[in-house]
This record gives sequence, structure tokens and C-alpha cells, in this order.
Amino acid sequence: MWPFPKKEKLEWLRLDDSRKDQYSQKLYRRMLYDREPILVTMEDKYRARELVASKGVCKVPELLWWSCQTPVEIPWDELPDRYVIKTNHWSGDGIYFINNSNEKLKKVAVDMTIGELYRVIENGIDHRGKKVSHAWMEKKLTRLLKKKYAMGLEWGTQEIKPAGVMIEKMLMVDGALPDDVKFHVFHGKVGWIQIDVGRFTEHRQSIYNIDGSRIEQSNPKFPGIDELKHLHERFSPQYVEEMVRVAEKLCEDIDYTRLDLFDIDGELYFGEYTCYHNAAHPQSDEWEELGGRLWKTDY
Repeated sequence: MWPFPKKEKLEWLRLDDSRKDQYSQKLYRRMLYDREPILVTMEDKYRARELVASKGVCKVPELLWWSCQTPVEIPWDELPDRYVIKTNHWSGDGIYFINNSNEKLKKVAVDMTIGELYRVIENGIDHRGKKVSHAWMEKKLTRLLKKKYAMGLEWGTQEIKPAGVMIEKMLMVDGALPDDVKFHVFHGKVGWIQIDVGRFTEHRQSIYNIDGSRIEQSNPKFPGIDELKHLHERFSPQYVEEMVRVAEKLCEDIDYTRLDLFDIDGELYFGEYTCYHNAAHPQSDEWEELGGRLWKTDY
């Protein structure tokens, strides 16, 4: 399954010397030229857990099951009521949020923004009201394990071996799946903080300086979070400082990556590393300029 609309397929991926100092062009050059082994480790959702744990600065979700065997056979009866299934080498497909408890997850919409990519399955019924069997999920996961990630230019994902299925304990905040808190880290320093809300309803996104002030974007990719004008309206200044410290420690081994963390009642949990944010798709003008300036690597 292609992670972008077919009409956009690869159209933005071309070298443009007039924009060589912009963020997305540097990401594209990473795709073409960067073969640092750390990219593979970070993109591998299973091995990345080990890297994060070795840093000792935040928690990783509890791993309930891992297997690289095909066909996939999940021990369903041994799992708790709530968990998340995903593969270690793929993005945007084969991700299942399973809730078999008597309490439905809050803030999940039938037409949720990522509904074509992820599935929220509660007692065998997905968010669109369709029955989803264990056998169907196992067959889908088995097919994914036999393929490389669809974005072939992302060298780090193509080199992930072995491909496997991992099941983690579901993280929740007030009965709902948590929002994303993402850190764009350049040469060991956080450049900005990205907040995404409503991924399971209606996706909105804003970016902030580490002092908490919002970075206004003239042409953003997603609607902004109008009610969150300053990051300190959600997180205390001290907590933002702590998050920045954690992010910089976790990203000290690479010149640039995006780090996803989850704030679970005041505790930070690792989500994932993304070394090819949005497959090098151009972002807002402000994002492009700032990211290009902070990323000093000259590929």
C-alpha cells in the first residue's frame, strides 16, 4: 500500500539546486547518499527499543510479543485486553490498535484522519464497523513480512533485517490513545517541537520553539492547533526542558532525526524514530527554511 496518494507518487522527489539548502532537499539527499548504519537501527522499530533503553532516560512500552516467523501466528489468548500490533519495518500499514475490554476507547471517529492506514479494532469490530478476524490480520501481517517497505528510496528501512511483528502494551491517557509529541533534533539539539492532535478524529498539527512559542506557518501541511498558542499552556516550562533533555540524549548519535515521544501522565515513553520525515515531502516555507538552516550536513 503506497503511503501517499497515487497522483503525488514521487513527483516531489527530485534534486533542485535552487532549493538545496531547504529541509526537504536535504532529506532527499540523505535518501540518495547517506548509508550510516545508525539509520537502520533507528528505523527498525524493534532494535530502536534497545537503543532507547540503553540511554536510560525514558520508558519504552512493554513488549508483549515478538516474532519474525512466517506465517504469522499470534498467541491471541495470552494477550491482555488492550495492545498494539505493528511490524518493525513498515510505516502506515499493518498497525492495529486492539481493545477487547468493556470500555470503548475515547476520541475515535469513523472517518478518522488515518483511517485508511491504521485500524482501531474493538471486540472484533473496526472503527468503520467492519468485522476483523484474527486470521485476516495474521494473513495481512504475513504478507507485509515478505515485502520491503514501499518507499524504496528510504535506505534505512530497506535494510531492516529480520522483519518481524511486535505487540506492545497500549498506552492511554484518560481513556484515549495519546497525542504525538515529536522532536526534530539536529546535531544533538532540538530545533523545534511538533505537536499532533486528533490523529484518530481530525488531524491538526503545530510546531513550537523550545521556549514554548509557536512557530507560525504561512502554508502548513495540516490545520493548526488554534487553541494551543503556547506550549506552556499544555506542559510546564520545567517539563518542556525535561522533554528536550531526553530528546537530545536519545538523538545524540545522528545528525538529524525526528523522535516521537508520548506523555503518559507525566512520564515519557518512546514512540519511534523517523529519519525520513514524510518521505522528504516539502513542508511549510518556514519549516523548510528553519530545518535547512539547522541541518549542517552537506551531502
